[in-house]
Amino acid sequence: MTFLNAGWILAVLLGAWGICAIFEFFFNRKSGNASGLEATMGVFGLIAGIAAAILSIFAIVKPGISLILDVFIIGIFIFWLIFGGISSIVSAVQNSKTADSSLWILSLALGIISVIGGLYGIVHIIYMAKTIGLLIGWLIMFYGIRLICSVFEQDK
Repeated sequence: MTFLNAGWILAVLLGAWGICAIFEFFFNRKSGNASGLEATMGVFGLIAGIAAAILSIFAIVKPGISLILDVFIIGIFIFWLIFGGISSIVSAVQNSKTADSSLWILSLALGIISVIGGLYGIVHIIYMAKTIGLLIGWLIMFYGIRLICSVFEQDK
């Protein structure tokens, strides 16, 4: 039941993040600041969110599909950690060249932590399964901090 709930949380988070990333790409395209990597991550996030929602519905109807859902949730979360971290690192490096302040360092550090967490999850998948709720909370907090910092960075 915990993984079923995590599946719904992951579906909503990935879907919302994917939609926001796609909208951000189209809004930034006019100013020339559009990131193709962020748009690609948004599309993959939206597709993964829809897939997680569908698998969660199937898991309610057919309990035998629960194992597939469990593995899918862990795999998508690990994928999200690694590629979200890479995206953070790339954007931090790009911002380091143009930023007046050093807020890009926080984005770089959070990206590195996300990549390390994802790689650790590949090696120790049971640990990832046991701590996925905590890690989702930390990841949401990291993205929130990154968004708050980006507001102050763009304010200048």
